[in-house]
Amino acid sequence: MLRIEDYYTDAPSAGIITMLERPEVVNRLLNTLICNFRGFDFMKLKISMHSVQEELEEFSNLNQMYLSQIQKLYVYYDGHQLALKRILKDINYDTHLNTKVYSPVIGCPIGCKYCFTKRVVDHFGITEDYKKQVFRGPFKMKKDEDGNDIPELFNIETESPIDWFLTYMSDFGCWKPEWQENVLQQIIAATNIKRRDGRYVDTFQLVTKCPKGIDLSPIPVDTDMRNVVISCTVDKNECTDRIVQLIEKTKAHKITACVVYQPVLEYIEPVHLDELVKTYGKDHSWVIIGGEIGDGAAPLQFEWIKDIIDKCLELGIPIKIERDIMRIVEANGYEYLEQEPKPIREAKIIRRRNLAFKNNAVSEYYELKVAELNEQLKKCAAADMLDIASSILYGEVEIIVESARRLLEKLPEFDIIFSAETKGTPLAYEISRQSGKSCIIAHKSVKLYMNDTYEVAVKSIMTEKKKKFYLAKEDAEAMKGKRVLIVDNVISTAESLKDLEAIVESTGGIPAANVAVFAESNSGKRSDIVFLEMLPTLVCEK
Repeated sequence: MLRIEDYYTDAPSAGIITMLERPEVVNRLLNTLICNFRGFDFMKLKISMHSVQEELEEFSNLNQMYLSQIQKLYVYYDGHQLALKRILKDINYDTHLNTKVYSPVIGCPIGCKYCFTKRVVDHFGITEDYKKQVFRGPFKMKKDEDGNDIPELFNIETESPIDWFLTYMSDFGCWKPEWQENVLQQIIAATNIKRRDGRYVDTFQLVTKCPKGIDLSPIPVDTDMRNVVISCTVDKNECTDRIVQLIEKTKAHKITACVVYQPVLEYIEPVHLDELVKTYGKDHSWVIIGGEIGDGAAPLQFEWIKDIIDKCLELGIPIKIERDIMRIVEANGYEYLEQEPKPIREAKIIRRRNLAFKNNAVSEYYELKVAELNEQLKKCAAADMLDIASSILYGEVEIIVESARRLLEKLPEFDIIFSAETKGTPLAYEISRQSGKSCIIAHKSVKLYMNDTYEVAVKSIMTEKKKKFYLAKEDAEAMKGKRVLIVDNVISTAESLKDLEAIVESTGGIPAANVAVFAESNSGKRSDIVFLEMLPTLVCEK
């Protein structure tokens, strides 16, 4: 799980504090970029990491084993800072995709001239020599109290099925047999746990150009691995015998088999697809077609793939046309196809259903919870003759998320989000996450990471005394000339707003609007306030 620590609209970098390993950062960044941004050039992406153990001395009670793994990551992508912020958000909140890229092995000895992965590994210096494979296991297996296997490699806690892609930086058929067995046993254990719990299983994709190197002999033939998609790639007509090798190496086992025609470099005959569907069935066969990508890529000719598409349609094999050739397919009178075999198709349906259920449940819960809060809000005596209903958002995750979503529908244009170190901080962060806009927090004390600080003193409405807030100098400068959204959990009085507005104006920022979940009746009449619910103000009799 990655946690965004900070990022700035105009800055050339984004900082994250995370417990991670370098290849996974590269995997997720590239995967998200490729999926979401046309024309992405990963050669413009630079990543540097360093330990922050010295910077976290305040957490001296943290287990030192974990502390040594915490690193700061700096990501640079020329001219695409907004895209980078989108990527960071997607890494953190991937609930709609549930796709994870992990590379148990890094490196491949084949040496294809168009190899995208080699360029990635070399560019980021992930290994010293891409042709020398590095196995990141062996991965351990534990036992639960009932004697069932618990895998080290995969997250088995998720309710929604995950689609794991395990050969982004390697070739499955080139793995040593003991590596294959180790990872497959991890897959089987993770699958069995979900089946015992009545949850839909994850899917796992393994791709190879060397299907003759596949070794499933250590796996019992009656093991149900149909959620494992083993693919062979065919880029030229002379390579179609790989389909036969894939069938021979896996036909005794219950898997899903796939032929990946990508990149298609010439006309390829649609041979051996009859054997594929006969061996595995329509529900557990798959064909993927795509072209070459990147600088100097050979343009795909539709005649090269037409017979393959027609054969798949004839046999009823699910076929996926990659987006890079979508237009050429549609221009030749065919529909753009994005079909999957049964395991992946059903997993996607489950994910969409769970997400819809979650969204509906959150909305219903939100309505009930707000009604409950209005009945049970604490009364805080702000003055001798006044009781103010108040709320605290800390820990109310569903309300924070739903409140931010509804508020964003009502907000005017703004450039940056600001809140003081108060109960409104969770809401400010969530609005930042959903909007992709930067969030700045004024703190009540100087933090260790503030090399240069900006100090502002405001008068507290509760004590009539001066109260100081501190900003990092770069944060104060970031607000200059920007439309600033001021966030709190409850807006009670005009004076409280003036304090926050004073901080913004002192930096040269322009208050765009004041936003909160709740507003008291008097404050709720102001035109510069955006809120969701009114709170009662009760005048007490003597």
